[in-house]
Amino acid sequence: MKRAAFALVPLMLAGAALAADLPMVEDADASGNWSMAELQAVWADLTEDGFTSIDVNADGAVDQAELQAAWDAGVLKPVEG
Repeated sequence: MKRAAFALVPLMLAGAALAADLPMVEDADASGNWSMAELQAVWADLTEDGFTSIDVNADGAVDQAELQAAWDAGVLKPVEG
């Protein structure tokens, strides 16, 4: 059993190294959610269709849960720089 646990450690570490944290996104208007313009400050290539797909509840803003879900699903990718 211990041998199996030790065999998994490199795999767990590799997975952790590949997982990137969600970048900090400024809430410029302090509304508690993000507009398309606020998200485009981080993801400049975000389109209206992309924003709409992230805004699951269609309220015109992206909340923390929607942002995290988009990140986890790979809709939003790590940015260079």
